[in-house]
Amino acid sequence: MISQMLTIAGIEFVEAPSEVEGSPYWVDLWAYVNGYRIGIQVKPDSYSSASVSVYAGKAKSSMKSGQKRFMKDYGGKVFITNLSMGNPPAHIESEIKIEVSRLRSLPSGNNSNNQ
Repeated sequence: MISQMLTIAGIEFVEAPSEVEGSPYWVDLWAYVNGYRIGIQVKPDSYSSASVSVYAGKAKSSMKSGQKRFMKDYGGKVFITNLSMGNPPAHIESEIKIEVSRLRSLPSGNNSNNQ
């Protein structure tokens, strides 16, 4: 479990409930934007430098399909990142801001539960 909160573009990401955190969605933190959800899967710092074999294969395939299911069910993307000093790298933060803007420009979604 991730025991932190994160704010990006004025949107507060909080710990996802257990039914979202692991399979089937693979989301650790999530945020509510205009009736939609954005997810973040937090990886350890070693993720970016780990050998491909550690995160390859069936587990990676399962994560990707879960994250596609998340977008279908909740409307927003899932971002995979590590958090350095509690924040994602600048390029991921920029991508999240773009997704927040995209979701704000859509008609209101229907994922208002668990605001």
